Amino acid sequence: MRVAAPAAPRPALAPRLASRRLRAGARHPSGRRVLRSVLAAGFNRYGTREDGPTPGSFMETYGLDLGGGTIARETLTFPPDSTAVALEVARPLGVVFEDVGDGRCTAVEILEGSNAAAAGVAVGDVLRLASAVAAGKSTVEVGKFQVEPSLGMRKKGANRRACFCADGQSFAATMDAVVSNGEDVDGDVAETVALLLERPNTR
Repeated sequence: MRVAAPAAPRPALAPRLASRRLRAGARHPSGRRVLRSVLAAGFNRYGTREDGPTPGSFMETYGLDLGGGTIARETLTFPPDSTAVALEVARPLGVVFEDVGDGRCTAVEILEGSNAAAAGVAVGDVLRLASAVAAGKSTVEVGKFQVEPSLGMRKKGANRRACFCADGQSFAATMDAVVSNGEDVDGDVAETVALLLERPNTR
């Protein structure tokens, strides 16, 4: 399966993105609330590298600030001859991901002049973690996310920032998680997507 991370905003989100040009706190002429554009923080490594379960493999822990003092942390195992790369990529990304047969989400094409190219995403990078938005009022469903909206928030239909771990998830669920960064949280839409990539050292 081959999917390109959107090179342009999805049609359903276009009115929201256009409305960000208005003064913060104002109202769109249609009466909708004006969304603000915000920068999201990327992944940070916590602790030290540890030996993995197989020779040459290693484990590292990465965290993502979800706001409100909440840090989502995930410990990942990396294969030998690989490096963990944490990037923040402006939306739209401009990278083509594909399931190359091993069930993992691999970058197979970086569009020339894209935000992904500028941020340093490379062909062969495997997506392990990504920022996401846990669905509240949104119709986008995120597979495995670290922080689920509380019952009260779900009743209000509120979205919450989340950390998506691609390990063991379907390709479709991983792509949904990446795309979900275009959903608003309390009126804010992130300008960037945080990615934690596994990069082979063979290049």
